[in-house]
Amino acid sequence: MAGKNTRMQQWLQYRVRVAIKDGRKFVGTFIAFDKHMNLVLADCEEFRLTKGKGPDKQPVELKRTLGFIMLRGENIVSFTAEAPPAAPMLPYTMGGPGKATPAGRGIPIGMARPGQPGMPHLPPGSMPLQAPMRGLVGAAPLQMAPQQAPVGTMPPRPM
Repeated sequence: MAGKNTRMQQWLQYRVRVAIKDGRKFVGTFIAFDKHMNLVLADCEEFRLTKGKGPDKQPVELKRTLGFIMLRGENIVSFTAEAPPAAPMLPYTMGGPGKATPAGRGIPIGMARPGQPGMPHLPPGSMPLQAPMRGLVGAAPLQMAPQQAPVGTMPPRPM
């Protein structure tokens, strides 16, 4: 028969529910234990029943997020596994089937039309430009200069 130590070790990293003497229940990831049955739970939530308000006085279960806690073994009544450990997160994913080709830049071959601004006609089979040719980009500097005052503004104040 396995010892008490190995029986507890099999539940490490499991999601567990622990009930204590005063009726509260703690649900969290089982991280550690010791010879006194003190438990350490991560991502822990506390559940407790309270008397309800109003004429019907139905008990209400309240939930409180606690985080990382240690429970004293003397107070533990029951220990139940709820879910197995989560699958480990892989830092990468495996590639699927297909052809590994670099992403292209510019216009694909055969897409350039003659007379398109910034793109001279490309002969069939040649590679497109990586960027527009120098001097074919944007407007001339004189076209960018303001021509007249914007509509709806006041003239400057006389001195």
